[in-house]
Parts: sequence; C-alpha cells; structure tokens
Amino acid sequence: MKTAVKLITLLVSLAAGSQHLYAQQEKNAKGMFENFSKLLSPEKVYLHTDKDVYHATDTIWISGYVENSSYAGEFAESNYIYVELIADYPKKEVESWNGGISRQLEVVERKKLRRFGNTFSGYMVVPEMSSTSKAVLRGYTYWMLNSPVEYMFYKQLEITNPMKDRFISALKDARISSEDTYLLFGAVPEKKQTKKMSAEAVHEDYDVQFLPESGNYIVGSDATIFIKGIGANGKGKALSGSIVSHNGKHLASFTTDPLGFGKVLIKNLPAGKMMASVADSHGIGKNFQLPPPLQEGVTINGRLAVSGGGNSGDNDKISFRIFSSGRLLARGLYAVLQNGSEVYSQMEINSSQSLFSLPLKGLEPGIHTITVADSNGNVYAQRPFAVLPCGNEVMEIDTEKDIYGKREKVTVNVSIPRSMIDSCSNFSVSVTDMGLTDNVEKTTIESYMLLKSELNGYIENIEWYFDRNVPYASRMARADMLMQTQGWRYYEMENILKGENTTPVFGKEYVQTIAGKVMGVFGISKKAFVTFYAPSINFSAMGQLDSGYFVLKDVDFPEKTKFIVSATGKNGKNMSHTPILQKDYFAPIYRYPILDGKVTYSARYREIVEKKYYNSADGAHSMAFTLDPVVVTSQLITPANSPSPIPNRPIKRSSYRDAQAMKPYMKGYDLASYVLASFAGVRRSQIDGMLLGNTGFNNWKIVELYINGTHIHANEVLNGNLLQMPLYEVESLIYLNGLDASPFQPVHLHLSPVPSPVLMINTVSGGRGNRANPNTVASAPIGWQKPARFYSPKYDYMGRGKGEDNRITLYWSPSIKVDKSGKASFSFYTSDSTADFRIEVEGRSAAGKYHAAEKIVVMKK
Repeated sequence: MKTAVKLITLLVSLAAGSQHLYAQQEKNAKGMFENFSKLLSPEKVYLHTDKDVYHATDTIWISGYVENSSYAGEFAESNYIYVELIADYPKKEVESWNGGISRQLEVVERKKLRRFGNTFSGYMVVPEMSSTSKAVLRGYTYWMLNSPVEYMFYKQLEITNPMKDRFISALKDARISSEDTYLLFGAVPEKKQTKKMSAEAVHEDYDVQFLPESGNYIVGSDATIFIKGIGANGKGKALSGSIVSHNGKHLASFTTDPLGFGKVLIKNLPAGKMMASVADSHGIGKNFQLPPPLQEGVTINGRLAVSGGGNSGDNDKISFRIFSSGRLLARGLYAVLQNGSEVYSQMEINSSQSLFSLPLKGLEPGIHTITVADSNGNVYAQRPFAVLPCGNEVMEIDTEKDIYGKREKVTVNVSIPRSMIDSCSNFSVSVTDMGLTDNVEKTTIESYMLLKSELNGYIENIEWYFDRNVPYASRMARADMLMQTQGWRYYEMENILKGENTTPVFGKEYVQTIAGKVMGVFGISKKAFVTFYAPSINFSAMGQLDSGYFVLKDVDFPEKTKFIVSATGKNGKNMSHTPILQKDYFAPIYRYPILDGKVTYSARYREIVEKKYYNSADGAHSMAFTLDPVVVTSQLITPANSPSPIPNRPIKRSSYRDAQAMKPYMKGYDLASYVLASFAGVRRSQIDGMLLGNTGFNNWKIVELYINGTHIHANEVLNGNLLQMPLYEVESLIYLNGLDASPFQPVHLHLSPVPSPVLMINTVSGGRGNRANPNTVASAPIGWQKPARFYSPKYDYMGRGKGEDNRITLYWSPSIKVDKSGKASFSFYTSDSTADFRIEVEGRSAAGKYHAAEKIVVMKK
C-alpha cells in the first residue's frame, strides 16, 4: 500500500511538473516571439510605378510604401527608401577590344526617396544607352539590410530602345563590322550552339521538385508530398509520373495541373531511396530521386475545409494532424501558431498523434505558420498556410461616362468603405495607354504585402489569388499548394525561440548622418579639429574629436550635395591630418527570379518612341542612333572662354563650367574632386588615381586631359599631379563623353571604336597648379531626391495643344487623399490615341487594409 501511494504521488508530481514545464514553454515561446516582433521585426517596402514598360530616356515615376511586418512593432517605420534599377549590361572580359563579351548584373540607377508626410515619391530616368531587355526595380530601407536580400522588394520591368535596335540592325545589314562589335551597342545574344535546336525543343526541358509536407517525412508514417513542375521558361508545367521504392515497388502515381502543382499521399512510407519517373505532354521523360525519409522526427499534415462563395464562412477551418516519434515526446514538444506579429495559439504535444482545428474566420490575411519545437527551442517541423482576403468591401473606381473621345477631360471618382477611412490613408494613381504598354508585373500592393514579400521565387498568376470573382475555396486551395512548394523561411523560428536572434548591424534610418575618421601620420588622430562645409545647402559645422572618429547627425541634404571636410591639429595649424568619410553602403547585387523571354514591341510603339527621342529639344540626348546624317536640335553654346582646342566649337551647355559655376567649390576642391562630384559616369582608378569615364557601353576608359588647348599625356598627368590642381586655378572646363568626345581624340586613339572621355580646362594663369592640401576632401554622399511633379496637359480651351499627343503615361499622382466620406477625385485629358486607357489606383487605408483597383476607359474607335 505504501508503495502504491508513492507511485501515485510520483505520477501526480510528474503531471504537475509537465504542466508547469508546458506553462513555462508557453510563456517562453510567446515572450520570445513578442520580443522579436516588437524590437526586431523586418520592414516591407512596396513601389508602385506608373507602368511596367519603359524606353531609353523614359521616366519611371515611383510611389513608395513602408511598413513594419509586425503590427506590434514599437519603432516607427524608416524615413528613407533606396530605389535601384538593376539590369544586365554587356561587359568586356579583358582590356583589349579583341576580348569577349559577358553579361554583368549591375545597378544602373539609384535614388533615395524621403518621406514627406506619409508619402514617398520619386522618379528615375532610364539610361540612354540601355538595351532592349528585362530589368528589375528594387526597393529597400536601411533596416532591411539586416535581412536576406531575397526578401527586398523587386518587380520586373521591360526596357526598350527602338533607336538602338534599328541602329544595330542597320549595322548588321551593312556588315560594317563583326557581330561582337555590335554587342557593345546592343543586347548580349545567347552563346552559339554547336547543334541547331528548334525553339520548341528548348522549352521541352523541365525540372521537378518533390517537397515533403512540413519539411520532412518519417519511415512508417503516412507522408504527403507536394510536387512542383517547372518549365524552361520558369513557368509551371503539367507533368505526370509515378514513385517507386528502392526495390522497385510502386508507391503512388501523380499528375500536376497546368501551373505545375500536384501532391501525392504515400501510406506507410518505406525506408531507403525513392525514385520518381516523370514525363511531360511531349513524352520527354526524366528520373528524379526524392529526399530521404527520417527514422524519427515530427510531421505536420494540414487540411483545409472552406465553403464556396466569395466570403469566408463561419465553419471554415484548417485542421492539423501532428505525428511525433515517441522518443521525442520526452523533450517537451509543443506547437505554436503565429503570423508576422504574434504567437496567437499554442498547444502541448503529449502523444504520437495530435489533432486540432483552427477557425479561419477572424485570422488576419497573410501568411501564418505552425511550428513544432521542444523545450530548448529546437524546431522539428514547420508548415505555412495562407489566409487570403475576401469580401466585397473593396475600393471602387468610376468615371462620368462610358466612352470618351480624343483630348477629352476624364473625371475619375475613387471611393473606399467608410470602415477603412483614417488620416493615414494614401493612394497612388496611374493612367496609361493600353495600346502602347501592358502590365508585365501583375503584383499589386495587396498581393505583395500579403504574399510575395515573404516567399522566394517567381509566383505565377499572382493576381488570381486575389481575384474576388474566383470562389474563395478555390483560391485558398491553390494558395495552400503554393505555400508548400515555394521557399518559406521568412522567420527563423528556431533562432527566435532560442533567443539567438542576430544583432542588427544597420539601424532604422530616421535622419541622415555623415560619418568618418581622421588619420594622422601614425594612425588615427585622436586630437583633430574637423570642419564641414556644404555650400549648396548653406551648411557649416565644426568640432574637436577625442576618439578620431566623427558622426555628423541629423543633416538634411538632397542629392548632389557636396560636402567639403577639412581636418587640422587642435591648434588649427598642423595640416598632416586626412579626413576619410565612410562610404555609402547599399544592398549587394542579386539576380531575382523573373520570367525568361524576349522583349517585343509594336511598330506603333517604335514610331512614337523614336519621335519623342529625335524631336526632343532639351539637349539631353547625346546619342543619335542612325546611319544617315541628321540635325538634332539641342542647347548648344560657344563659350567665350572655351578651353576647347577647336575654335568656335559648339558644345552642350551641361558640359561646360565657368568660374562663376565653380566659385562655391573653390575653397576645398581640387580638379579631380570637382569633376567626380559634378559629372555622372566618372570615377577614380584605384591603381594609379587617373580619372576614368564610363563610355556608355559599360566600359571604363582613361579621361584624356587638355590644358590650355594642349593634350597632356597620361604619364605627365600622373607625374605632375595635375588632377590635384586646386580648383581656384581653373578658369573654365568642359567634360565630354560618348560621340561628343569624338572630335577631340588624340592621334593615338583615332582607331579606337569607342571614343575616350575628354576633360578640357583653361587655367587662370595659363600655367599648371600644384598639389592640393591633403587635409581637405570633398564628397557627395547619396542624398534624398527632390520630388518632381508629373506634367499632364490640359485641353480646356479651343486651340490649346496643336502638336501631336502620343503620351504613354497620361496621368500620374504619387498621393491622393480621401475625404471623411472615403471619396476622392482627379481629372486628366485623353491623348490622340484611339486605344483604351487603364486606370490603376493602389494604396493603404486604416488597419493595414490594402487596395488595388483597375478600370478601363473606353475610347471611340
């Protein structure tokens, strides 16, 4: 009897201990995720652009949105967004022009957008020498540099250059040079095949992924395997096949739908290797080995039960069946359910099979995850699931008429439900000609924030998942297939549950800063006096350093602001101190998944773009892609004090600087620093310090120097320290690049197919200056872009606007506000096109509700 009492007491103690342990686990899991959510939650960026297809010299109009991934985040969102245009450019593999050409991914344009109110707006000009190709627009905040680059915002754009395409075609027809030479002007072709292949054969290749539900499967258990077939073009592919065990026993057969999705259930999973035999609709067969099963572990099987119709029903739910190996139960297993903000449900796992259901109604739209971990935070299985938005409370767009004529005023009314109105609501608007451009990127702010932002890889037909006209059950079922086949590790739950989160290296950027250090003869100078001067913003500051490092905080400066930084000894006399500014840091280059395929455009599009390009009178387009002589009007001047060795040679106004223009910078700049700060596409060689100019073909060449009309050899430039000439000794200068530099090529460069950049100066005394003081440096860190207003013509009286109107983007606004009733309106005028127009409105309203609406304006034919 005494023994029985002891046994009962022991069991009660164990049960109490287990409950106490689980209570600690529950508190610990929620607390750990709460700390992460409040302090370390990542940010998300979304960029709405006026369209998805742009031509060389076109303007990309941008509206940005930033928000914390967690609604529990304690820190406000960042105040700056970095926007980059990333493209493949042809690049010479060797210095010689006889070398080969390769693709190199690079940032061709970068802008920094600042928050004004609750709006980020900006623009970006597509480089003139861009080739017809696909590109990526990327956006991120400084805080997002702490996260993997894959999760930064990106969208696919198509870049066209009909002028260059026509030019290259004419060169090839005329057989002026070998094909490789044309690559510097155009796109990089595919490598030549030794065996000719048809276009159809190329697209017959495919790949298949076999993905165990929740990340693994266990020998002896029932296993659900999700399947994704991917074609050579990156899209899903319909496939069929069978799975066999290591001894050839048939285990299951499967088929995938047109998007490549499929799944199969294998009962009593055998040990050993498993193979799949797969074939596509053309009969092309392949064999694949499946991931090996585990001897013990945890699996999570999820099952959706969603009613039909457009809304979520009261009985809609997702059920989970968790299988755990017996030996692991002693480790204190538990399951947690979380979204991006909180752990909202948790349960103890004390048997080999656990079942529970979760109602879908009331869950926040977005990606949710169930995780099984032990008392030490070790994660054994994870299964994501998506909750898609539903219901009819959406933004609506209306126009006053059903059909419009040319140059007619269109008034657009936008409304959102009253329940979603607040002072922070903000929407951006775009109107484009559907006959000239199409939506290449189907992602909207809703589909990005709720789905794409937390998934890796290309999502095919992403707009379908958010189409309220599709039954909710169908959307949810396919979204679940997507979640099990796409990469999904946005939150590193094991690190979070263990409290082993990586300490952030980059903070949230609320204000701009300039940092650096001062070096003396023997290292860091701890007793230096530093002065800062930025003439363009009328800024100056000074201070003494105690550590050798300096941080200038809360400096508000736009792009192209030049800072002159000087350092001296504490007595103000010792000049042997050199200030070194910390370089701007940006996200690393990454090749994001976009669809393969050639960029094409219509004959009408080409005609309109060429007219815009060649008829431009702003002097901005230096390259005329034509084989025949033409006259291009531009802002050409013949300066009275021109340093050109060719008398009375007209040059572009933007290429010339006189003493008046250089006056604000003469105090601290030398010649090289001023050229670097004033002209785009110039950098300093890290080998010898010579100036290098980008020829426009992604090839850097030494800048040829003329002083007072005389060409100076590169050796003399180096030996005489001529690039360190103080700017106050320069009376005027001209910097030319591209074809503008052709007439000024030295004799030894006349045979080069691409002209070298040229810098021509007149000195004040006609002589050559001495080396500038080493204690002064000049730098132009990246500043925020000043917002610009989109121009949209008004045809509000007779005779207005006699010229041809072939606008591709008819209207753009980065920010419209709704009134207290949830309504807003705007107007624009149609062009001379008879094609229909697309109105797009995107944005965010109360409680993180996302809106994306579209309306087609029908034109009289």
